[in-house]
Amino acid sequence: MLNKMQKKIFIVFDGIDGNGKSTQAELLKNYLEKRSFNIFMISTPSKSEYGEKIDNLLRRKEATRISKEKWLELFKQDTKEVVKKIKMAFEEDNIVICDRFYYSTLAYQLDEEEWQNYALQFLMPTITFIFDVPIDIALERIKKKYKITKEKRAFFEKLRILRKVRKKFLLLPNYLKDNIKIIDGNRTIHTIAKDIRKEINILLKK
Repeated sequence: MLNKMQKKIFIVFDGIDGNGKSTQAELLKNYLEKRSFNIFMISTPSKSEYGEKIDNLLRRKEATRISKEKWLELFKQDTKEVVKKIKMAFEEDNIVICDRFYYSTLAYQLDEEEWQNYALQFLMPTITFIFDVPIDIALERIKKKYKITKEKRAFFEKLRILRKVRKKFLLLPNYLKDNIKIIDGNRTIHTIAKDIRKEINILLKK
């Protein structure tokens, strides 16, 4: 349990699809729970009404015809629902781990000059890990995942889109005041997890 005087901790894992962030989020959750911390884990798109719409639309052919404004409204409303749940989790002394947050909306939907104003609408994470991997590696991981899950590939999981979005994710620290750490995701799971734990342990000591 978090000490009552301790600052609320909100950890985000983000980056392009197929970067390994979900695996690392789960490993960190297990690591912290073994150290007797209460953990609340959530992801976006969430299970809210808006999140379900997003997840459904992402795998439909008509996704290409949906306007930028429509996507933004859906992501905005879903993120608001996620923030409500995060604040409730804080009240129960949880450390919050979020798999994707507003950073994906910034990278996939908005131009750099729009980032700061959009981010200011929401809760700023304590620390954010942006996982970076070469596009060919990401696409291979996506292919393997869907071979197992039998799901359809999402609209944004295409070479030309991921190539552009990867560059934008790497620019985030230059445009935001958030505490962002760029993580090389093209290494062993153990090595990456060790780096994440090091950063989190520093945070906990503070």
